[in-house]
Amino acid sequence: MIKHSGETVETIFARLEDLLPGYEYRPQQLEFAKAIERSIESSVPGIFEAGTGTGKSLAALIPAALSGKTVVVSTATIALQEQYIHKDIPTLQRVLPFQIEAALAKGRNNYVSLRRLEDFKVQSEIDSRILTWIGDSEDGDRSELDFMPLTEQWSEINSDSDDCMRSKCPSYQKCFYFKARKRAEDADIIVVNHSLLLIDAATGGNILPKYNILIVDEAHQLPDVATSSFSLAITLRGVKYMAGRCTKHLGTPGYLVHGMEETAAEFFHRLAMWMTYGKARLRKAPDGTDDVIQALVELRDWLTSQEFEQILDIDNKREKMKLKAKALATTCSSYIKCLDLLVDQPSDWVFWAEKSEGTRAESRVEITAAPLNVSQMLSDHIFNKEELETSIWMSATLATNGDDPFAFFKKEIGAPYRTIQERVSSPFDYRRQAVLYLPSRIPDPNSRDFGPAIVEHIEEILYVSQGRAFVLFTSYSGMNAAFQSLVERLPFPCQKQGDMPRKRLIEWFRETPQAVLFATNSFWEGVSIDGEQLSCVIIDRIPFQAPDDPVYEARCEMMKQEEDAGWFGSLALPRAIMRLKQGTGRLIRTRSDRGIVAILDPRMTQKVYGRSIIACLPPMKTVKSLGDSNSIDDLIYD
Repeated sequence: MIKHSGETVETIFARLEDLLPGYEYRPQQLEFAKAIERSIESSVPGIFEAGTGTGKSLAALIPAALSGKTVVVSTATIALQEQYIHKDIPTLQRVLPFQIEAALAKGRNNYVSLRRLEDFKVQSEIDSRILTWIGDSEDGDRSELDFMPLTEQWSEINSDSDDCMRSKCPSYQKCFYFKARKRAEDADIIVVNHSLLLIDAATGGNILPKYNILIVDEAHQLPDVATSSFSLAITLRGVKYMAGRCTKHLGTPGYLVHGMEETAAEFFHRLAMWMTYGKARLRKAPDGTDDVIQALVELRDWLTSQEFEQILDIDNKREKMKLKAKALATTCSSYIKCLDLLVDQPSDWVFWAEKSEGTRAESRVEITAAPLNVSQMLSDHIFNKEELETSIWMSATLATNGDDPFAFFKKEIGAPYRTIQERVSSPFDYRRQAVLYLPSRIPDPNSRDFGPAIVEHIEEILYVSQGRAFVLFTSYSGMNAAFQSLVERLPFPCQKQGDMPRKRLIEWFRETPQAVLFATNSFWEGVSIDGEQLSCVIIDRIPFQAPDDPVYEARCEMMKQEEDAGWFGSLALPRAIMRLKQGTGRLIRTRSDRGIVAILDPRMTQKVYGRSIIACLPPMKTVKSLGDSNSIDDLIYD
């Protein structure tokens, strides 16, 4: 392992204290950094849980930077990417005695293609705001826009690997994507998201520069991102859009395009008539699937066979048409593969159709094929990736129950037998900072009386906390019902998820005294509110996966067929524990925070597995009654 200037992890942490005003030494942060250093030095994958407040991002960057290797950091959220780029890496650059360069890498479809933009302007009218932006932009990154461009328009002008002329392109020297790629190639640390990491791995490293060390932050999310990334889908809208591009750009024979459109429209119309709104498992291919496959194959065969010799090759027009045909053939192949799998019904895949509300039902149906087990894919594409020396997998919520608390996560990611694993405790004193309230006299969550009962408890808790709360639900229906019951009764300002964009809701909560936010899904994690503004987190029930989720349902069915695998203890419970740890983790974000976590599910105290869940949560003082408490301090210091 290469060390720069004789520096060690310890000397860098000492320099942090000397150079950064307000930096607070945390022994847990150094302990975490040393554990990661062992993984890097031994070239053995490391799996680490670091409690909230450890400062795991900076702790991981220090030994990685000292290694002298090229490092990729992968995160699940934009917020954490921005933290690395704008906070942690600049801090690291200040304290290191040598220079390091960092870059944020994004998928190429985030960048505008100057050549494709010019081609599009010749054929169609384009939003003038895009043209104004391009004139001033240095990066050509869609995230710079203060509006959302039309999807159909952006897909015609974004950078596309199948429609790229590379050095033959007249705009090659000014290409935003290749400029970004060059920055990544020159960087010592490259920050990406999980999706881009997986696409790069699955394509044999065609997206990112070669790297030696991988740090997967928010690692608990990667298996689900992998399931989504490796899934395939087809919609009638997508088929029609592809057909339109074939006609507009390539002059594809009408009998091929219109025949395919009509076959697909009839197929999706029948499927829409059969379905109600929501998701439906497809345990066999619907009637007409083979006809759609045949129509798509005929179109793909035409696309791949064209040389466009009749086109005058002026301004590389023939080359441009070949590239467009290649891109459309790739889309065709994806649709064909999805439907082929649907026909074959391999046991390690699951299939479903989802119908959403809209004016034309058939255009609102999507068919999805998803792999049930991504562990082998992750093992093949990441752990066995060429030139990767080691990988670091870290999160505040990886450990669950059992003799090996990381067993569930290791199985999900296909980790090798030999790993370094460690849990580093939070620097927060949870017993003095937080109370876990577990009321037991509540109806079973599956009872019709559960909803009205928890509304009364939520109101009681909010008076003790004086608002200042996240009320988190496992379903939108539960959230909406509770909000409607309480919004007029509570003296505190209330909002619910969906009332405004997520970012604006967070701003509203930070700025509004005694605010109460009713939320679900994305607010269980990735939100950090410091101080007394968030003093209470209420969770309606243990977040077991919804039984009607096709992937979860199919995984349970598969596990029930395995003699040694109990679906509840091996899948349902570990997932619920990891999710619940994320929800409770919203409360205590600094050493001075105080608050209450309330879980309104009687199974926490009445079921054996409830004790297993409690054992995995931060070690808070537990109470089963609010008694005569008038404030959170009454509960904490009683």
